[in-house]
Order: sequence, then C-alpha cells, then structure tokens
Amino acid sequence: MKHKKFFTVTVFAGLFAAATMWTGFGQATALSPTAREITREVLLDRIYGGWAGMLIGGIEGLPHEFKYNEQPRATLPDFTFLKDGARTDDDNDFEWTHLWFMDQEGAIKLPYPRIVEIWRTNMNSGIWVANKKARDLMDEGVVPPETGSVARNPHAWYNLSGQFCVESYGLIAPGMPQTAADIGLHYAHIAVSEEPLQATQFWTSLIALRAFHEGSLEDALQQALAAVDPKSCMAEVVADARKAFHAHPDDWKAARQELHEKWVTQRKWNGNSTPVNGAEVCLALLYGNDDFYRTLQYAMALGDDADCNAATAGTVVGARLGFKSIAALPQFQMPDRYVNKTRPQLPTECKVSEQAETLLRVAERVILANGGERITIAGQPGYRIKLQSPKVLERLPDNPHGSHNKP
Repeated sequence: MKHKKFFTVTVFAGLFAAATMWTGFGQATALSPTAREITREVLLDRIYGGWAGMLIGGIEGLPHEFKYNEQPRATLPDFTFLKDGARTDDDNDFEWTHLWFMDQEGAIKLPYPRIVEIWRTNMNSGIWVANKKARDLMDEGVVPPETGSVARNPHAWYNLSGQFCVESYGLIAPGMPQTAADIGLHYAHIAVSEEPLQATQFWTSLIALRAFHEGSLEDALQQALAAVDPKSCMAEVVADARKAFHAHPDDWKAARQELHEKWVTQRKWNGNSTPVNGAEVCLALLYGNDDFYRTLQYAMALGDDADCNAATAGTVVGARLGFKSIAALPQFQMPDRYVNKTRPQLPTECKVSEQAETLLRVAERVILANGGERITIAGQPGYRIKLQSPKVLERLPDNPHGSHNKP
C-alpha cells in the first residue's frame, strides 16, 4: 500500500527515522532529538487506528483460529471489516476492562489487589488457559504476580496472553517504548511469566515506536529487539522470521513452514505459545509491508492462533497508518459500535470512537507522567512527548521453564 508521509525524515540517534513531526495540518515542526510534538487530532487518529486494527484483526480472524496448524491456509482469505460492528472478545476485552478502570480511577497501573476485585467481578466468561487459571487462583486468595507464576500457573511459561492481552499499552505510550513495556509487564504478570514477558516487551515497544516511525518495518523490528533479552526465544524468532522472509520473498508458505519446522517440530513449542505465534506475526508484517488488509490476510492464513495474531498485526499497522487511512479502504464497513457481552461492570454498548477517546485520555496521563507536556500547535491542542529508547526491563531467569525445548 502506498501511504502519505506526514513529516520530513532525518536521523534520531538510531531510534527513529525522523526528527520532525507532522502537525496534522500540512506542516512539519522541527524538534530536538529527544522530543516529539503532535496534535491531539493526529495522536487520536494513530491510537484509533491501532485500536480499530486490533478489533478488526481479532474478530475477523476468529474463523481461522487453530484451523491451519501443520500447514498454512492454501490461499489468503478475503474479509470485510466488521460490518456488524465490534464486540467483546478476549483479544480486546481484557485490555478494554483495564483501560476503562484506568480511565475511571485515574490510574496507569491498577494495584494488584484492585485488579483481583475487577477480575472477580468481570472475568467470569470468555476466558481461557493462562488467564482462566489466574482467575481461578484469585478465588483461592492468590494475588498477581503470583497468579502468573510458573509455580502456580502451568500455562504461564508459554501462553500467548503475553502477546494478545497487551498491545494497547503500546498505544497509550506513543514514542515511549520503555513505559509501554513497563505498563504491559504490569498487566501481563497477571497470567504469565518468563518467555511470554519477552513477547510483552517486544510488542508493546514495537507499537509505541510505530506510532511515530517513518522508516521501514524491518528497521522498526530491529529497534524493538532492544527491549528483549538477547537470549530469549522472542529475539530468536524475530531474527528467524526476517531470515525466512528474505530467503523466500515470494513464497510466504515456504517461510512459514521453515519456522514451523524449527519452533514446533524441533523445539516443541505449542501453537498457543509466544514464540510460534510471534514468528507468524513477524512474517505477516514483513509480507504485508504496511498494507493493512494484506497484513491481516497473511496473519489469518499463516495459522495457529490466527485471531490473536491478526489482532496484534492489526494494532502494529493500524498505529502506523491511523484510523482515517483504514476507514478509506474499500473493505471497510465497520459501524461505530462496540457491544459488551462479557464484562458486566463496563457499558453494554459504546462507540469504538469513544473507546479511542478513552485511550487518548489515559495516554495523556502517561505522556505527562513521563516528562511530556500539553502544548498548542498552529492553534490546535497537542503534546510534546519526551522520547525513549527501547530497553530490556525484565530478563529471562537463568533456567526458564521452556529451556528444555532447546536442542
């Protein structure tokens, strides 16, 4: 997909490909290499694009969930963009629940005892695997992060909750990958630990970077690796995906099978794990090349936990393109409607645009709490954001549970 560049490109110490920022009104503002300025309107569009991308990918991807395991789908699937509107699903409603209470209570990191109260009231349907075990442990009086420890939760060491329950924390920390990862880790610890937390750090950092990044997708993937323990499987699968993509630039199925052979057949990671699915999201992003529709097609067709993977890929590309670009696509049909059927304390129905505004309010608190400020840009409200470089916040233990799967 061709897309418009919104700001001029220079170098920012190897982190971003640009040191000027679009204002949303056809002019660029020169900045220091440590800060970005962005209008409220443009930031909302980026957040809205990422959130809508997650909704579209996750719900449209459901028909493909665990349908293609040993082999990818034969062809790329066609789909429309939620012609009946969006609804609750575990790819979005865990985060939406946390974000709703974060907004209501003025908190960025809800305290773990408060999370237990929220989960015991709201997380009683539409919940599986590591999240379900964490919820059961809460009834036994266990409080996070112990609910996500390997000692208590048998799914914690591999489960995809470290990927599909955290993407929006990258959206609320634009240009601040360390903060995005820190918030993501706080909520991921509810259900997982060890290797899945490396996925949490990677995906939240990548999304925080892509909200501003004007360089190539591969460049962004490389930058986000600075948030991951180098000895982790997450670091390895990103490298493997890039290698397979370049070895098979016109054959996505061959690339997928190469990764499947290593990570499933040889390493024995299952189809609900962060290494297997993280590799497939990377392939979808690389072959999709910032084309929103095509990226989601690849994410669905590559297989395994395809709905979660399409949600993650949709967030990454949606944050990069913004909602206006997504809404202009011919496949877009999504009405501005979100129906809640699972989380009783949240509104039974709202607009997706209202959800994006909620994320923006939380993002403003995150920006201000991390050295940013409110400003006026060409007469319009905006923000000056203090930029961060990706960084590893939590490393793997010396002998992680999944290490026995390594040759």
